[in-house]
Amino acid sequence: MFDSNQTIAVAYLARGADKDWFLSCERFLDSYKRNAPGVTHSLYVIFKGFADNADLEKAEALFNYVPYKPVFLDDESLDIGAYIEWANMIEEELICVFNTGSEILAPDWLAKLAINLALSDVGLVGASASYESLNGLNSAFPIFPNIHLRSTAFMIDRSLFCRITEGLEISSKIDAFHFESGPDSLTRQVLETGKEILLVGRNGRGYSPKFWPMSDTFRQGAQKNLLVADNQTRNFLAFPWAEKREFVIRTWGKYIGNTAAL
Repeated sequence: MFDSNQTIAVAYLARGADKDWFLSCERFLDSYKRNAPGVTHSLYVIFKGFADNADLEKAEALFNYVPYKPVFLDDESLDIGAYIEWANMIEEELICVFNTGSEILAPDWLAKLAINLALSDVGLVGASASYESLNGLNSAFPIFPNIHLRSTAFMIDRSLFCRITEGLEISSKIDAFHFESGPDSLTRQVLETGKEILLVGRNGRGYSPKFWPMSDTFRQGAQKNLLVADNQTRNFLAFPWAEKREFVIRTWGKYIGNTAAL
């Protein structure tokens, strides 16, 4: 059962180096204001990658419409590196992170994540997941099906996250890919502790990996059960059918719509 006395920190990454950073920040902020979280938390905005002070001040002013705590980081360690640095700066017990392209799609979003994370056998929850493997890009990656929660929106105990990422350096995109879906991914390291991982849908249900391909979330149909959207989920909806099919196969293969055991 979720302990309402546990402190929760939510981080949104406002990355000024992204081409459409202002629109992305506006979209996240609008979704954050529109959808009540369901539980008390502190919002942190991580500002990084801004080319000049004028843009940074513009970004800070945008978030003045909600209570938040600003964090200023350099742009050398990508999204994951920023989450790691931030997590070691704060004191809250649980953390939930969103990348720049994130958009919250339903009310009680934080409560839905927190309730599933509070289950006794669960160590990590996320808003989207995949079986996709990057083994064709780099043979070090596990072969398909490569179970992993995507790093665009996830929630975890902060002390566990800090322990898993202690000494980890994220200096390239391939480092970030390894963190998300490599042989020592966050998902795999949580599983090695004996804890389970769950994908949380808009309906509040937590799906174990066996049921991910039928959860109506990432790269599945109209993604109607998706709790948090991002650039990839929006791109998928805009793809023509042939390209959609290619991405569905890449992500879920023969498991799409099935409950076949892995």
